[in-house]
Amino acid sequence: MSCSYAACSLAHTSRRRSARHRGFTLVELLVVIAIIGILVALLLPAVQAAREAARRSSCSNNIRQVGLALLNYESAQGALPEAARQRTTGGSNPTQFSWITRIMRYVEEASAYDAADWEIPMAERNTAGNTAHHIEFATFRCPSSEPVGVPDGMSWYGARGNYVANAGIGWIYMDDPDPNQCKYANPFVGILAQDPYGSGMVEPPPHLDFCPSGRTSMIRLGAFQVNRGLKLAQAADGTSKTAAVAEIITVPGQDTRGVMHFGAGALYMHDQTPNTLQATINGTTAAWSDWTRYCAPDDPRAPCRNNSKEWAGQWQHNARSEHPGGVHLVRLDGGATFVNDEVELSVWQAYCTPNGSEIAVGEL
Repeated sequence: MSCSYAACSLAHTSRRRSARHRGFTLVELLVVIAIIGILVALLLPAVQAAREAARRSSCSNNIRQVGLALLNYESAQGALPEAARQRTTGGSNPTQFSWITRIMRYVEEASAYDAADWEIPMAERNTAGNTAHHIEFATFRCPSSEPVGVPDGMSWYGARGNYVANAGIGWIYMDDPDPNQCKYANPFVGILAQDPYGSGMVEPPPHLDFCPSGRTSMIRLGAFQVNRGLKLAQAADGTSKTAAVAEIITVPGQDTRGVMHFGAGALYMHDQTPNTLQATINGTTAAWSDWTRYCAPDDPRAPCRNNSKEWAGQWQHNARSEHPGGVHLVRLDGGATFVNDEVELSVWQAYCTPNGSEIAVGEL
């Protein structure tokens, strides 16, 4: 069937126009790509926030499990585990395992506990058959924090975790090897010291050489102490008013904060509020750094410095986390809470002592 010239010309023109509109122009493609980019930019923070919320929830659940394990241990053993076991086994190297070592059976890690001799000195833990301290426990890792493994070049310290116990206010001295530098009658000087007066406080060592300067007030003991476990009945301030365990940031490299089976590495202090980068000392604001055995590298999220007497020197760790705005904490009664970075320092410090008789004006 033939068509007129005009009709055929119109049909041909229509087909050409249709052909021209079958694909996108470059401008149209660029507009679509730009729209998709804008949508991704708008949605990505929401997706990341949702993921962090899930990690934060898991982190909270883990620290609750640690708190429950402590209560079960106290119920079975009659007292909380000691912060560290400072015992000399016939030589100069003490055993130095921690409260985490003690509760392994209560966080479903009985097989790891049975796989090693925890009474051997720390420096000898890498002998054949004694590498259980390298095992990372899922319960002790906050999903918001990347696993960091064993400190580089110092595998005898073992694996690291994100939950550490409340050692009070002041400094930790795992030992006092040089009496000419820190004269004190008690060999366990500092936060981990035995309490000679039964008052929940001990005198700090004098300011000599590596001893801490500006420490003229009493050091306050936390809920966890060396070679001695606190009974919950001794928490005169109330178990709901005493911090038990909080978070700490673990840093890749040689950093020893968070080492699970070494007493000082598994503890933190209440000198400053969580995640602090600044401190007020004698009315002056200054940069804050944690004191630890090895500070390598010095991470800006958790600034630190090396102590001056190796494992026996001063240790002082602050509660820190990867969460925006605060840290998770579990109290002696097993209750968990998220403590804001802006918490009043007086309240934060009042919660560190089990029997300090402080009046905490406010809640964590």
